[in-house]
Amino acid sequence: MTNVVIISGLLVFPWLVAYVFDLDLTFCGRIGVSAVFLFTAIGHFFKTESMLLMLPPFFPACRATIYLSGAVEILFAVALPAVSHPSYVGWSVVLYLILIFPSNIYAAIQRIPFGGHSMGPRYLLVRFPLQVLLVLWTYYFSVKLN
Repeated sequence: MTNVVIISGLLVFPWLVAYVFDLDLTFCGRIGVSAVFLFTAIGHFFKTESMLLMLPPFFPACRATIYLSGAVEILFAVALPAVSHPSYVGWSVVLYLILIFPSNIYAAIQRIPFGGHSMGPRYLLVRFPLQVLLVLWTYYFSVKLN
């Protein structure tokens, strides 16, 4: 559950700072998504063994997939605030978030001891709304407003 709190905070905090100090809300909304992706990418490289358990045994090239998805998350994190028209990156992030969610479902069902999944399917009651928030937040600040 700690990961959910961290991810939520990383997502929303830059936007709150922008709101309080009258900064660019759209840009800071994208900074929040970037912060989330930098945080989650770290796990791909430093918690690889735990993340490997989140993929079903029949999944091919699990380790390469974990590293590749970590690299993709870093690219998303850099690209979202860097490009002047981030709608293509935003759509890519939305698609990515949808495509990776089944690994969270699998990990919760299998009670993988990583990122709250050990709680079992109950974890999805928190994780699914967070995933929806990430998708909507990314769409709003990276696609809709640009």
